[in-house]
Amino acid sequence: MSDARVATDPPTTFGYPRSAVAADLGAIAVVALVLVGVEVLLPAAVHANLAFDHAALAPHTLLTAAYVHADSTHLLSNLGGYVSLAVVTYLVCLHADRRAWFRRTLPVFLLVLPVAVNLTSYAILETRFPGASPVSRGFSGVVAGFGGFLLAAVGVNLRRTYSRETVFFVGQFALLLLLGELLWIYAGRVGLLEGAAVGTGLALAVSGIVSRTRGRTYGDDHYQQVGFDLLYVGLVFALLVWLVYGLFPADPTANGTFTNIFAHGAGFVEGGLLAALTLVSVRP
Repeated sequence: MSDARVATDPPTTFGYPRSAVAADLGAIAVVALVLVGVEVLLPAAVHANLAFDHAALAPHTLLTAAYVHADSTHLLSNLGGYVSLAVVTYLVCLHADRRAWFRRTLPVFLLVLPVAVNLTSYAILETRFPGASPVSRGFSGVVAGFGGFLLAAVGVNLRRTYSRETVFFVGQFALLLLLGELLWIYAGRVGLLEGAAVGTGLALAVSGIVSRTRGRTYGDDHYQQVGFDLLYVGLVFALLVWLVYGLFPADPTANGTFTNIFAHGAGFVEGGLLAALTLVSVRP
């Protein structure tokens, strides 16, 4: 009597083989290990040569400056932001059936985004503060870029289930929320008009998710999906609010250091734009 053999499919995560997902998460971890290795293994003199000195403008430092840090505290802060934003963005891409999008975007963020951020920061600082010669270093511009990528990924994910109007409403609420947060950080208050705009944006975003589902009836399954999506979008927005709070301190020159908020703003915007460009080059 022969043994019966039952074929089983390999375990998956969001429809992708777990081995492939593990490899992708491993790639995210390798970047973190590189940052730690640069900090621990390279001497201070090499760190100085890799940092972007605005007075010298050595071309290679436009890239290498992202991979050196002022100290271990600076490194740990950027590591925490990078790992949390990269992993959440990756999971959203998986849920949207866009694994190839993330895989294509990650190397662009590692090689192209630092150069774009440092060039933008240099142009802004030279225009607004001529004669200033700061030294830029750190991975925070790339971390900010993942914030822009995450916002784009949420929109792509929601588009699979909801209408274009829903994506628009959710996107405009995200922008109003983050702009309102920046107003609170730097002006110390949010006026009635600004608060009303954020509140209206929230109402439109929620109504867009609740009432604009594509091709579904309004039964129990619909409302379970709506509840899940409202929770998931809310958690993502909470993460983005935390990101903005960390990247845009009220006093960028506190403790004798300069937090380059211009580079952080450039990273967020340019990260979203680069993610949009890689999206159109990748089929789901």
